[in-house]
Amino acid sequence: MWDLNAIGFSIEKENETFGEYSFGPLESGYGLTFGTALRRILLSSIIGVAPVGITIDGVVHEFSTIEGVVEDVEEIILNVKKLVIDLEGTDEATLSFDIKGEKDFTAGDLKVSSEVKILNPELHIATISSSKTRMKGEIYVKRGKGYMLEEEVAEAENFSQLVIPIDAYFSPVLKVNFRVEPMRFEESVNFDKLIIGVSTKKNKTPRAALTEAVEIAINYPTRFKELLLSDGNASSDKNDLNDMKIEDLGFDKRTLNALKNNNIETVAQLVDMSESDLMNLKHFGATALKRVKESLQKANLKLKE
Repeated sequence: MWDLNAIGFSIEKENETFGEYSFGPLESGYGLTFGTALRRILLSSIIGVAPVGITIDGVVHEFSTIEGVVEDVEEIILNVKKLVIDLEGTDEATLSFDIKGEKDFTAGDLKVSSEVKILNPELHIATISSSKTRMKGEIYVKRGKGYMLEEEVAEAENFSQLVIPIDAYFSPVLKVNFRVEPMRFEESVNFDKLIIGVSTKKNKTPRAALTEAVEIAINYPTRFKELLLSDGNASSDKNDLNDMKIEDLGFDKRTLNALKNNNIETVAQLVDMSESDLMNLKHFGATALKRVKESLQKANLKLKE
């Protein structure tokens, strides 16, 4: 008799940017069901890092040209979009550059803090063709989810007029495919084997991206189950938390604003969320999550598991 414990996991192929993994046996039809769901989550909901804006001294808009630089600003921005970046201990960073004289300007020339790791330093950004040219500016990067048009970036970031916003594709996942093959279990071949392939940038491994997708997929039905099992009557403890504002937990201004901007006003709303739920919020990152967990622990509270 088949049960969930019969499901196995195999690594078909794996390196730093591509992984192919198989799960089975699954009951007939579940390969397609889970393959479709995981593919959608992987392509739309995995947290990543992307450039969101750039300033270049003397440049006021993306249709400008720079004297002594082969590429126009629009081409430079297209190159900047290809940056592959990893952030540690922060959710946003500024990369500066100051290039003088004839030079092939690459990502490796960017000046970064210890929190920033550029994973494609060979990336070409611009060609400086004149010894008299100086190209100076900053690139702004941050952690996020999904895709944002430059208009959305400009509205969310409230940049100064000197900053040119950039369309931001945050997802570390480049491509996902899956297939379902028949699989034998005991005397039957009427079972599915799900094989899923994930291609990523170097800032997240394929297995890490797939693990994150599975966690997101679990959170939704878990919440559905809680709602179905609930009798609809809040306990006195829940009422107390409904009356308690998040300001009462003593958050720093940045964390407090991140929560309020996502319409989280009470402690009851906060503890009804998981770590993954919070990380999927707009402008909410790992540093804010750490501070939330610390503050809740001091109040003998915790996030939903």
